[in-house]
Amino acid sequence: MIRWVLRELDNQEFGRANLDALPVARLTTTLIGIAHGFSGSKRAAPKLDVKDFLPFPDWNPEGATRIGPSDETVAQLKKLLLKRQIPMHVFTSLITPLSQST
Repeated sequence: MIRWVLRELDNQEFGRANLDALPVARLTTTLIGIAHGFSGSKRAAPKLDVKDFLPFPDWNPEGATRIGPSDETVAQLKKLLLKRQIPMHVFTSLITPLSQST
């Protein structure tokens, strides 16, 4: 029982650390892209993954079968989209898995 509790606490701490670092990670990828644009380089911009800037990039919650929102969450977001309560770009940014969003 104690091991289970400790594992759950670790999961919560890892998740909280990743969530707290997510805005900074997204801003970092954006700034690197902008800096590359101003650099005058003829090469294509580097393909950056937001997960590379998180404190625990390879962490997945125990029992998680996939990365991204659950089917129930996607269904609710689709309802909001069809009612025009959220714009399309917000919908796509919310349902895109973290590893594909840059």
